[in-house]
Amino acid sequence: MAARGLLYHIRNYASAGVLSAFAGLISFPIFTRSLSVEQYGILGLTMASLTLFVAMGKLGMQHAVIRFYSQIKAGNISFSLNQMHSSVFASFLFLAIVTTVIWLIMGYFVLPRFLQYENISSLFLVASGLVFVRVLMSAVNNFLRADQQSGVVGIALVMGRYAMVALVLVALLFTSLNPVKIFICFLLADILIFGFMVLKYPLAMVFKGSDFSISLVKNMAVYAVPLMVVESLGLVLRLSDRYLIEAYLGVEELGQYSASYNLVSYLDVIILLSLMQAVKPLYMQLWETKGSAETSQFLSSALHKYLVLGIPFITVFCLTSPHLLNVLASPKYAPGTVVIPFIALSYFVEGTAHFLGAGLYVAKNTRAVMFWGLLTVGVNLVLNIIFIPQYGIVGAAAVTIASLFVFVIGTGWHAFRYVSFPVRIREPLLVALIGAAAYFLVNSIDLGAEVSDFFVKGLLSAAVLLPAVLLIDREVRLWLKQQFALFRDRYI
Repeated sequence: MAARGLLYHIRNYASAGVLSAFAGLISFPIFTRSLSVEQYGILGLTMASLTLFVAMGKLGMQHAVIRFYSQIKAGNISFSLNQMHSSVFASFLFLAIVTTVIWLIMGYFVLPRFLQYENISSLFLVASGLVFVRVLMSAVNNFLRADQQSGVVGIALVMGRYAMVALVLVALLFTSLNPVKIFICFLLADILIFGFMVLKYPLAMVFKGSDFSISLVKNMAVYAVPLMVVESLGLVLRLSDRYLIEAYLGVEELGQYSASYNLVSYLDVIILLSLMQAVKPLYMQLWETKGSAETSQFLSSALHKYLVLGIPFITVFCLTSPHLLNVLASPKYAPGTVVIPFIALSYFVEGTAHFLGAGLYVAKNTRAVMFWGLLTVGVNLVLNIIFIPQYGIVGAAAVTIASLFVFVIGTGWHAFRYVSFPVRIREPLLVALIGAAAYFLVNSIDLGAEVSDFFVKGLLSAAVLLPAVLLIDREVRLWLKQQFALFRDRYI
């Protein structure tokens, strides 16, 4: 039952991720071809900085919404949902205001002293609206996630992406694009999403003074703040290298690195975001209602499928995406494609933490997560300073993988004290060996045309890897057969 529920929610989130990624593939060439390499680099740097500010501004309370919602609904804690709604709304409104003010101070008084880009203050002024909306919207989004309304969350995600694309296309009809105008389009699209989510879960924006509980806010904050630190550190992990690349190598290399990074980030939208949004609420609910045994069984099975099915997907992506980037973004970004396999692998490694580290979240030991996050970022910064001057953008991407291994191994080791489960290595290792062989053999093919190389490499690698998975792993084979039968019975 848990596996079926997971599949349902992952299907919703992944479907939204695929549709959103397609919207991104529409906007990606518009941005890369309409902006200079330098402008695109600044756009990516500002957006990544905004993501970091929003993560810090939420103080990790979005994670607490999911954790405490499950407890309150199961009757395992002495608070009511009405208290939670009012307390969460007041907290997020306060956090949104404070974060926006700090963002404006950074944009007007701090960053102009260090960055060469002249319009950075204008960018931060427009983006301040995004900061406010995204912090406040997180409250509604995570109530929907906690209530397992994955369909609504998916629709909102898709709606926002395509609204942004439509606004950009309208802007192109009347004017040329620049980073400020692009941020205005993002802001208008986010306001649309926010309104839609509030319509679907209006209680998230309701405040009654009599229901406000400072005790609940304190309990949620104790759980949440270490996770905010971890989330922020994760973003620093993927942001600090961009600042160092700009400092050591220049804006041109930053633009090339950002283009490849942004293309690979669609893996995050399709896979990791789907996992994070579907897996955590489900194992939290299992823990509260079924106990440790069923939770462990679920995590073991889910991680196994993630590894066995994810390795072929990552392999095919690494073979085809450099050609896709050259077609979409133009050859001026081609030098940056060398980092794509490293970045893709880093996202895949990061995904395993959602399973291996689950015990720390159910046990509310978020301080341990914070410790390993701090250690990981420290390792990342030191290695980046050493490797970027010598190995350039490849060094930065490789360091990210090494750093994430520190985090995954550390949190997994610590989490298994609370929730342990068998991790089967044999089948994923065999699939990985076949995937590596397929990558090096197929990657040597050069037909002289990007589109031809894209399709030939994709088809050949898939033709090798899919049968290999079916032959090697009986559990995945039976699971896929079961899912096909369910699909056939429902739709055929």
